[in-house]
Amino acid sequence: MENKLSLFKKPSSFIYGGIIFTTIIVLWPIFMVLAEMGGDVQEQLALIAHNSTVYRWNFMFATLIAPATAFIMLLLAYGVQAKKHKPALISVGEFALALYVLSVSISYVSQYSTLFNHIANGNLERSENWFFLNPDSYAYLFNQLGYTFFAISAFLIGYKLIFEKGLIRLIGLLLWLSGALSIIAFIGYIARNELINTATVASGILMLPIGILVILLGIKMKRNK
Repeated sequence: MENKLSLFKKPSSFIYGGIIFTTIIVLWPIFMVLAEMGGDVQEQLALIAHNSTVYRWNFMFATLIAPATAFIMLLLAYGVQAKKHKPALISVGEFALALYVLSVSISYVSQYSTLFNHIANGNLERSENWFFLNPDSYAYLFNQLGYTFFAISAFLIGYKLIFEKGLIRLIGLLLWLSGALSIIAFIGYIARNELINTATVASGILMLPIGILVILLGIKMKRNK
């Protein structure tokens, strides 16, 4: 078991994992802007039925987010020594993390698979049900559920970090804040309050400094080795 976890304890894993994660977080908004569309749900579906290239690539890239996030979370779970390390919390946090990856992956992968199967078959109702930009769709539901599972994982894995000092404590606090915003966003989704639901954007933005701090932590670990 110890050998399997050794990858998450290497300073190079923090540095390169952090770089890859940060790059993905920085680039994804650019893909989102390029894929942005006006009009209502039916008009947007008509647009991507005519030209789907940018929309598909946007969500193909988005599919990388959950695995990259999971890797960062596992680095923090097993690569950071902390006085308040609780194996039970880490185990439940891992389970929630797996549910996050599964839910978000279903959401994003459906945008270049299931959705276009329904579009090709001319089934408008099913297309709308799997269209991510439709807040009433299954795809959006899976996404919101996924980030709720992420929040649980962030609270549990981040617990041991907030009792430390310096970079580690800051990462833990940002994790908790990002998790809290994800919970708020899900409440907004359930309440059909678009303003509150936008907290999911703020939650995602907070992952950028976490990625940068993980890189800095890796550099510090390498120097102290």
